[in-house]
Amino acid sequence: MHQRKRVIGIPWFDADSYGPARAAMSDGGDMPASYAHWRTDADALIAEVEEAGHEALKVPIAAKDFIPWCKARNLAPDAKARVRFASQVAFREAGFTGGGTIRSRHR
Repeated sequence: MHQRKRVIGIPWFDADSYGPARAAMSDGGDMPASYAHWRTDADALIAEVEEAGHEALKVPIAAKDFIPWCKARNLAPDAKARVRFASQVAFREAGFTGGGTIRSRHR
């Protein structure tokens, strides 16, 4: 039986958004100081996800969108919320419709 690939949402920053996003996060001091260091860690995480046979989906985290999303859910803008946000986007991208049903993204 062929096992379905899971889509794993990975919080993602681009070089221009990393500094402002890091400054806006409640755990920004725990994030790597440089984008290059963060990118090395993120690329390693993507490699792990893909080696496990899953699809890694880079989910952009822009402070201007993410902070209001957190506030609406009474969440601190931290690593836990970033993962939750990325997972939510990945579920949506995978065609999750609720009730355990997954639609194919490719028709």
